[in-house]
Amino acid sequence: MKQNNKPSWREIIAFAVGDGGCNLVWTTIGSYLTLYYTDSVGIAAATIGTLMLLSRLLDGVSDLVMGSIIDRTHTRWGKARPWILWSAIPMGLGLVLMFSIPSSLSSGGKLAYASITYILMAAVIYTACNLAYNTLLALEAPNPADRVTMSSIRFFLTMATVLFINYNCTKFVDGFGWTGMAVIFGGIAIVLLLITFFGTKERTNVEQNTAKAQKAEDKVSVGSSFKYLFQNKYFFLLTIVFVLNYTILGVNNGLRIYFARDVLGNAGLMGTLTLCFILPKMIGNLVYPYINKLLGKWKSMMLGYVIELAGVLIMALLPANFTTAVVGLICLGIGGIPHNAGLFAMVADVIDYGEWKTGVRLDGLTNSATSFGMKVGAGLGSALVGWGLAWAMYDGTLPAQTAATVSGIKTVFTIVPAVLIVIGLITLAFCNLDKIYPQIAAGLEERRAKEARS
Repeated sequence: MKQNNKPSWREIIAFAVGDGGCNLVWTTIGSYLTLYYTDSVGIAAATIGTLMLLSRLLDGVSDLVMGSIIDRTHTRWGKARPWILWSAIPMGLGLVLMFSIPSSLSSGGKLAYASITYILMAAVIYTACNLAYNTLLALEAPNPADRVTMSSIRFFLTMATVLFINYNCTKFVDGFGWTGMAVIFGGIAIVLLLITFFGTKERTNVEQNTAKAQKAEDKVSVGSSFKYLFQNKYFFLLTIVFVLNYTILGVNNGLRIYFARDVLGNAGLMGTLTLCFILPKMIGNLVYPYINKLLGKWKSMMLGYVIELAGVLIMALLPANFTTAVVGLICLGIGGIPHNAGLFAMVADVIDYGEWKTGVRLDGLTNSATSFGMKVGAGLGSALVGWGLAWAMYDGTLPAQTAATVSGIKTVFTIVPAVLIVIGLITLAFCNLDKIYPQIAAGLEERRAKEARS
């Protein structure tokens, strides 16, 4: 690769902080919105679960639409960066609106308010922002090794952001209320996303990014784009893996506060449990480029699933106490390392595979796998949290939950992720792109060389 095609460390950091902005919005929603809805607003847990799942199914359509829009965006900033700029402020404002349901509304009014703000945020604003952000990785870093490095640094900062949220969210809520907390987190998110916009540069095929090339690219109709996308088998497989991973994460994030408070008997353990889950990922993301050189993305992700499965089974089969929770969550954290940096870097490989097979590069549309999988997975995870709490007969008005409810919370927190991990192992077994990537890279290089000479 040419030196000018290699992102500087300044650009890598600017790219990485953008995911901190996204997580200040979405991790806060995933970890605390159900608690806000059940305990402060008074919406039934089962209703919340259904709302979140239905809105995420709608997201599936919006992700594909937004991916097609990004592929047809041509500005002096590129195709993905402008959408990060345009969606930064709506991201912060949307978070504030979601945590500001007026207490004067009736029960039906509160549900309508929650539905409108949640769907607007999930299906429109977050779709535009996060899909553009994920698309930027392949556009900013043509070299697969650089993509792994950028993903690793990105997720190190992401995990730090998640720790910040889990240690400070309830403190901000106690001090400023739910709306005040959202204002603080939303404001920081806007700043971080703007840093990403101003500090990054799109590079992939930059030498082909001429008016002539854009005209030729736009000749590919929307219908043809989807036809080419659906010829990419790895798009479907990776989408399933994304859905499974973010469903697991959604269950863990959404129930961790209930697990700490009701199963372990101490809500104050939330921060410590999150640290056990996040710290291994933070450290691991810094060394993952070396793990990737040794094992590759596919083998390391398969091994990660095995370690994650061991973690949830430890918590499921052994007595519920602080020690088993710590060991189990550390295993989950270690196993999740390759499923952060490796998985997102693999999406860029899937884009390259699609271009190699069809001759058409679909950065935005292929990256809809990430946005669709993350949001549908998180929505399904949140739905399972709501349905699981209803199944366990959780009652937010009680000072303490019954023994049956406590047992039910533990079951949903552990057994549900275990089943999903097994499905993930089976799916990922058919998704070994590492094996054929040298052939893909050689084919693309040859094709682009021919196009440059013509």
